[in-house]
This record gives sequence, structure tokens and C-alpha cells, in this order.
Amino acid sequence: MKHGRSLAALGAVAFGLLLSDSAAAQETAKPKVIPHDTAGRVECLTCHSGAIEGIPAAPASHEGRESDTCLLCHSADSPIQSAVPKTIPHDVAGREQCLICHSGALEGIPAPPANHEKIDVKYCQLCHDSGG
Repeated sequence: MKHGRSLAALGAVAFGLLLSDSAAAQETAKPKVIPHDTAGRVECLTCHSGAIEGIPAAPASHEGRESDTCLLCHSADSPIQSAVPKTIPHDVAGREQCLICHSGALEGIPAPPANHEKIDVKYCQLCHDSGG
């Protein structure tokens, strides 16, 4: 009986570590918030190209993205800072105009939350990966 309790306790500890590792992974997966004022600074790559020592360059995974997309993830009030984006549960080929279905007009198909109001549909897949 004593051995069974030890195994149960060990299992509970292991499960707790898995949960904390998962939470830590999600926490570290959030994009860094821009640590400076962005007023009048609309071309992020002017400084974040890697050419100026001491200023971090945009990562290779951001290649091809324009400066107007930076604030979508890196502002303190970005939706991605407060929640993990849901995976798109269907194939998106031929369905790039998300708001045709996700406008709130079709029963059972969720509309984007209010904090997505100013986000252009062409950016949906920057945060929401397709699982379909």
C-alpha cells in the first residue's frame, strides 16, 4: 500500500511538472512587446535590419513581412499577448477570405472577437495556424 501511494504521488508531481512546462512554453512563445515608443517610427526595419549594433534584427522567420505587421503581435494590447491563438480546424486552401464564413452571420461558426476589429483578414494566419 505504501508503494502505491509513492507511485501516485510521483505521478502527481510528474503531471504537475508537465503542466508547468506547458504553461512556461506558452508564456515564452508570446512575442516580445516593443520596449520603446513607436510614435513616428513606422518603418521598424530601419533599425531592426541587423545593421545597427546593439539593436536586435528581425528573426529569419519574419522575412518578407512588412513593418505594418509588427504591431499586430508586438504591441502590449495585441490579442496574442493575452491568449494563445486557436488553430484553424479546417483546410484554408481556397478559403483565404475568412470573414465570408466568420462574420457572425452563420450559426455555429464563430465570429472574430472584438479585439480583432482592426486586423485585416490577410493577417489571420500570422497567428492562427491551419490544422486542417
